[in-house]
Amino acid sequence: ELTPKQREYLTIIRSSGRTLLGLLGDILDLSKIEADKLELEAIPFNLVELLDEITDLFRDTAAQQGVEFLICLRGDVPEQLVGDPLRLKQVLVNLVSNAFKFTPKGEIELKVDLAELLPGEVELRFTVRDTGIGLDSSKAQNLFEAFAQADDSTTRKFGGTGLGLAIAKKLVEVMQGRIWV
Repeated sequence: ELTPKQREYLTIIRSSGRTLLGLLGDILDLSKIEADKLELEAIPFNLVELLDEITDLFRDTAAQQGVEFLICLRGDVPEQLVGDPLRLKQVLVNLVSNAFKFTPKGEIELKVDLAELLPGEVELRFTVRDTGIGLDSSKAQNLFEAFAQADDSTTRKFGGTGLGLAIAKKLVEVMQGRIWV
């Protein structure tokens, strides 16, 4: 049996451990990318299933915050793809997670459009839109740099390391795409 204070301490330890594990994972990913050691998989996957997994990840967060989370998959987007679903999911989870971090009310939308269809190849456009606090355009240019934050108070107020978007950018580039705000 734990006292309330002991339970509180264990909760803090667990949360801190998860944060540290996430930070270590981010640093390892960034190191692999920088050293050109990251290898992408090329395996068949179902895009709808991947989007359902993302929905499941954020269902509780959306309910707790009272934020509506929408996923819009255009009808012309193929469901069966070949690529690296783990890395695609990593990028999308990072973008959606940031949207939740900075959206205290309103809605967040993850939209998937067909950008280009070529023989044996497809280019998709993933858009994350939210009704959050916004971003000063002068800060947008550095947003995808490692350890960058919108401003000095962002880390204190919202948490994070400033690595997630840098990793997302590099992963997208390795997948021959581009990312912008």
